[in-house]
Amino acid sequence: MSKVVVLGIDALDAGLLERWKSDLPNFSRIMEEGYFSPLESTKPPDSIPAWVTIYTGMQPWEHGVVDSMDYLDIKKGAQAVDTGIFRGKTFWDKAGEAGKRVCIVNPLLAYPVWPVNGIMVNGPVFITGEAQAYPEEIAQGIALPELGGMTDFPDRGDLGAFLDRTAQVTRAQAAFGLDLMGREEWDVFFLCLLTLDRVMHFLWRYTDPEDPTYPGSNPFENSIKDFFVLLDSIVGDYLDRLSPDQRLVIVSDHGHSRRPTKALYINELLRREGLLKTRQGKVPGLNPVALVEKTKTAFLRMMHRLDLEDWVYKIASLIPKEKRKSLKSSSYAVAREASLAWLSDTGGGTSFGGIEINRGLCVAQGQDYESLRDRLTELLKPLTNREGKPIVESAGKREDVFRGPNVDKYPDVVFELREDYGVDRTLFSGLLGKSSTHRKVSGGHSKYGALMLLGTGVVPPAGEPHISQVCGTIMRILGLE
Repeated sequence: MSKVVVLGIDALDAGLLERWKSDLPNFSRIMEEGYFSPLESTKPPDSIPAWVTIYTGMQPWEHGVVDSMDYLDIKKGAQAVDTGIFRGKTFWDKAGEAGKRVCIVNPLLAYPVWPVNGIMVNGPVFITGEAQAYPEEIAQGIALPELGGMTDFPDRGDLGAFLDRTAQVTRAQAAFGLDLMGREEWDVFFLCLLTLDRVMHFLWRYTDPEDPTYPGSNPFENSIKDFFVLLDSIVGDYLDRLSPDQRLVIVSDHGHSRRPTKALYINELLRREGLLKTRQGKVPGLNPVALVEKTKTAFLRMMHRLDLEDWVYKIASLIPKEKRKSLKSSSYAVAREASLAWLSDTGGGTSFGGIEINRGLCVAQGQDYESLRDRLTELLKPLTNREGKPIVESAGKREDVFRGPNVDKYPDVVFELREDYGVDRTLFSGLLGKSSTHRKVSGGHSKYGALMLLGTGVVPPAGEPHISQVCGTIMRILGLE
């Protein structure tokens, strides 16, 4: 039975740790002296369901948090998660119930804070707001660092300031956590750092010469590696403070790689098959929806070609919020009440996606639901790119991929594309195109994060580890499983 220090680092990628390990002495020490492995994430690999899986040991279809986060619409997820779903079920709650003293700092989504057997400090995610502490007197007389956060969306001209500010926030959070860690011999200490994910989303193309939008040699070409070096120094600070009876766990929710640069227009495919209906104008023979969609697509492609995506967002900011969101997602164009199927929000614009079926309309039209799911699956599987190579890696009914009491929270049909293709809602165009938003958000989540363990007697998960095994690993270190 030991104490445990858990450092959660959002998007810490195992492959990048290997690539840069000669410049990361503290991560390298753990690799050599302890346990290190790629860690399989949830499907899709998204922070919202993945962190809840780490906290609870339950798969998303078990705990019920399956929301995806679209970085092009980051505030969408602000109210997406009811913490009551996992409050009381986390590893720190279970440890506290067993009499263990806990100190919990900045866990994604776990806000507002709740009573624990020790300290819990956090801020709201996706929206601005005040950090909270339990008990409240912990925050008296000290300046809490920025916690939660994730609200900034930098333009190209703001990247330098964004990097500086993000590094400053990271150092402040780490120092604050280190101070709390030293106040008591905690049985469980947990600090979650979310900032690496942000850096990689916005800076990836500046560091990846193989990215088609790589600008050539630039001031940010080492920005991601530099952030790994910063995190390595923070890990070193925590290593220096470990007591003989403390074991270290470093865990990430997913990895990171290049976001898809190409797009498959699923809704357009469904429209051509007569499964998705668009709204019609009042003048016979004139389709204003098609005109707006074609004009929007032509404009976005031109701005992408001219490397002027930042101006798209400046122009879009002049449009009222609800109309802007409707135009961006093409939701204004889709007559869902008359449609049998449409692209779901699952996957957040990544290579993973799903199709929702209007089951009420299926019944009204005498359509067989299972036959329609089979039709959609067979519609997706043979899709190829212009070179004749398959685009769809897999497609099937949700029950073929997921199990458990919350399986109905997933789309009726789920699919995964080749890693260079993402889903898109564009209508009245070809079926294939380039991502018109890649320059804005060029980094995306990948399947494998990292798990690192250090300390005598720590038993790693059996086989190839999955993030659902992290909670159990922590509980075993504590002697509670």
